[in-house]
Amino acid sequence: MLKNFSKPALVFLLTVGLFFSSVFFVHAQEETTRKRIIIDGEEFFLHVVQAGEGFYSIARQYNVSQQEILDANPQLEGGGLLKGQILRIPVIEGRNASSEEVESSGNFILHTVEKGQTVWFISRKYDVDIEDIYKYNPGSRQRLTVGSIIKVPVDVEHEQTRQYADDNFKLYEIKAGDTLYSLSRRLGTTVNDILQLNPGLRSGVLVVGSVIRIPARQEPGKRQDLAAGDEPGYMEGERYNYHEIKLGQTLYSISRLYQIEVDELRRVNPDIDPDDLKPGYMLRIPRPVENQYAEKQEVKDKDMFETHKVRRHETLFSISRQYDVDMDIIRKVNPGVDFSNLRRGTELKIPTNQWFVLNYPGTPEGGREMVESGIDSVKYSGLVPSDSLCINKNNVGSILRPVRIALLLPFDLDATEKANIVEKKQNGDTIRTVRQNPVLPRRSVVFAEFYEGVLLALDKLKQENINVELSVFDIASDNLSIKDFLDVNGSELSKVDMIIGPARSENLKPVSDFALNHQIKLVYPLSNVNHELERNPYLFQINTPDTLVFDKMATEIVRQSENYNLLAILPEEEDEYATRFLEQLRQKVFFNEFALNKNINYLEYRMGGNEDMTNLEALLDPLKRNYVVVPTNQEATISKIVPTLAGIAETHGVPVHLFGMTEWLRAQSIEPEDMFRLNASIFTFFAFDYDNTQTKRFIEKYRDWYYTEPHAVSPYFQNSSSSSGYSRYGAWGYDVTYYFISALAQRGLHFEYCPDPLNVQPVQFNFSFKRISNWGGFYNEGIFLLKFLPGYEVKRVPLLTFPSVLPVTAEESFQPF
Repeated sequence: MLKNFSKPALVFLLTVGLFFSSVFFVHAQEETTRKRIIIDGEEFFLHVVQAGEGFYSIARQYNVSQQEILDANPQLEGGGLLKGQILRIPVIEGRNASSEEVESSGNFILHTVEKGQTVWFISRKYDVDIEDIYKYNPGSRQRLTVGSIIKVPVDVEHEQTRQYADDNFKLYEIKAGDTLYSLSRRLGTTVNDILQLNPGLRSGVLVVGSVIRIPARQEPGKRQDLAAGDEPGYMEGERYNYHEIKLGQTLYSISRLYQIEVDELRRVNPDIDPDDLKPGYMLRIPRPVENQYAEKQEVKDKDMFETHKVRRHETLFSISRQYDVDMDIIRKVNPGVDFSNLRRGTELKIPTNQWFVLNYPGTPEGGREMVESGIDSVKYSGLVPSDSLCINKNNVGSILRPVRIALLLPFDLDATEKANIVEKKQNGDTIRTVRQNPVLPRRSVVFAEFYEGVLLALDKLKQENINVELSVFDIASDNLSIKDFLDVNGSELSKVDMIIGPARSENLKPVSDFALNHQIKLVYPLSNVNHELERNPYLFQINTPDTLVFDKMATEIVRQSENYNLLAILPEEEDEYATRFLEQLRQKVFFNEFALNKNINYLEYRMGGNEDMTNLEALLDPLKRNYVVVPTNQEATISKIVPTLAGIAETHGVPVHLFGMTEWLRAQSIEPEDMFRLNASIFTFFAFDYDNTQTKRFIEKYRDWYYTEPHAVSPYFQNSSSSSGYSRYGAWGYDVTYYFISALAQRGLHFEYCPDPLNVQPVQFNFSFKRISNWGGFYNEGIFLLKFLPGYEVKRVPLLTFPSVLPVTAEESFQPF
């Protein structure tokens, strides 16, 4: 029933510096295949020094000592490391094998324990469970002896899941010093191909630790200009270039590839048996005096531009929308074209993503010449988004160029019409009359309320002189599927800047496909069921599933409870929501205690029967603050736990600070008095700040226009059904419409690439959007804590985002805007 996660004093005497230098560098190195070479009868790995690397970090990657690196590279004595240098790293079997080599050689890594290493450190290095190390190494729980060898079980499944997410691409984790251009060279692809798979990188900013997609058609390290068909792995060093031997290659075929004599190859590789070339090993290739074979990845027009032939009735504006490129840029790259008289058949150059990268204002002077000459030392990581991506150059929202929005909601006007016809029988005849007081079908109320908010937002935008062209579509027709609807209205929809809708998840995929195909922003406003977020970079999710912000919620709970008691009360029955949240909470507690040496007294208790009140009384300290989290949205559980805690707090004067989840505000069984008694803080994505002037104005205007009361979805602890006597979704429609149209008007068509927050204040949301990945869409991570304070005051507090101190994973590597 009871688990105590307070800190043991034995294994985790680990400094923060050791933790970071070890875990990050080791994990990064394991992503690539290590190249081997035989020199003077000894076997070495070849390591290319990256920006910011030192002897210590490289030694940690390969599990060797710094002295062993110096012994293998006598030329380094007394000098430092330079980016691009190639080092020999001694191969020590059982100690510094890569993941791929371990996977093919057995079930264990044989790890030699070094000074200062702990079982925790070794478990993180190889990404295995600490209990598995204890299992296969009796005695390691008590102590580790420097120089001893322990068996580390291989986590094959983990390695496989990191490798591929699709047959068409591989995953690569951004490291310090990486640039789009250097990645394109090293990974055997082009900048344009990388950007096609990762639209989030179009700003030119690479976030260290984030994960990107790389085309899978070529292997990392392969050159594109050395041979057709059989492209070898290739590395450039100071004295030699290095060639990876492929199956079936001979010294003669390799000599022809590099235009050198076979005897010269033999001379610089005396340990190689010409009759037994081992695939995967490296050969030294003499560098020509003038480096005539150095790579020159010229940026040609075919890479920088694609050609568009003007069709009948096409305009510069329609072409710019088709390719998502500003009209001013198309004019700039086509100086000889008369755009005032654009004729059919005229060929236009349309800039590709590579053109945008090379023409950002942050590019060093002469940047293009550097790229053409093959110099990869240009630090593109310092780029800032181009003016063309952050400034509204097209004057979107002006009198000349309105913001074009399409609203796609299932209003079901046919059902509304039927609901407002009253039929009566009179003298055998059927008489139909229209209701004097119109009504809405129950399933249409939500969307009508949302539309009411849209109209209020348009009124405010009009006052701000923002010109909007809104097209409203009813997609609930019984006679027309969503696919048929898009076929019929596709021509009109393809011209809009943004689509708001659909409302239901079953309609999302075809609309998402349409938006993706036409590169149109898609705001998915209501449902939190979204299977398109991972694949559509133009999609914005408003109603975020809790699971995407569990990390943020857990961080806040641990931050507040530091130096106090933290108790997690689990539901009596298994609850998937609670299980997933606790994974995040335990991880935060674990890391804050053991890595950051913070004092967090964490306990867990599972509800189980008649003794719950007695047990909880024993766990709560009457003299110290007790932070309690109940990670469930099940009302039956909430209605049992909350009164129990309130009774303990009132009877014994125990200071309790309760954390509640996102659906608690709709739980009708909760007594508001208990929330104040327990100093409750409830996580929520939407809430009104009734002290805010803008909110007061919105409420007054809503009352004036619609003669009803708006609420942030529902009043606290009340039924939020469609029959309630207030508007639940008016503020929702207002915020979504006002925020995104303002974004287009302030920043232009590429507002999502701009790092600064928008100067927009929603009335019920705390919009803050993050990309779920470099190739996916955005979700709203803006969340509030609704605090129930003494004196019966309720205060809405935005939850701040704190930089994570935990290693970044593929699922966590998002780019905010």
